[in-house]
Amino acid sequence: MNRQPDFSTAPRPGGLPAWEGLAVAAGLVALALAGGEAWRARQEARQARARLADVRREVEAASARLRALDARARGTPRALSAAEAPPSRILADVAAVLPGDARLERLTIDYARGGAFEMQVVARDAASWDRLLDGLARAPWVRDLEPGPETREAEVRSVVRGTWAGGGP
Repeated sequence: MNRQPDFSTAPRPGGLPAWEGLAVAAGLVALALAGGEAWRARQEARQARARLADVRREVEAASARLRALDARARGTPRALSAAEAPPSRILADVAAVLPGDARLERLTIDYARGGAFEMQVVARDAASWDRLLDGLARAPWVRDLEPGPETREAEVRSVVRGTWAGGGP
């Protein structure tokens, strides 16, 4: 008699060998670790984007403050003291109030006396001389204005003394 194997109770041939099972388990563990790392990397990327947005807002706010300060600094120049002012600055201030029909023949600046100046001026007529004196009297950078003697016949030649107080017109 031949015996036929009973397949209902016998182990099945063709199951996975032990090394293949270990390889599948290692692959699943590696897949789980990679998934965890990917999730952490996405979280770090989100945090980095949030930090970047914060820094950009801070930079924009600082830039706006800088632009405001720069505009204010350009709009109102820093006042110089008489000792700091170069002769070109004082000359530019004088030229700004000098009428077109008057000319400056000489300008002397005495820094030892706090920016005292003396200017010799020739004006075409008395009206231009008066405009010059009025401009100097209104100028915020002039103190102690002293017009010298004048003759009002034809052109006016005279000396004007004062002190450069800083700032500018």
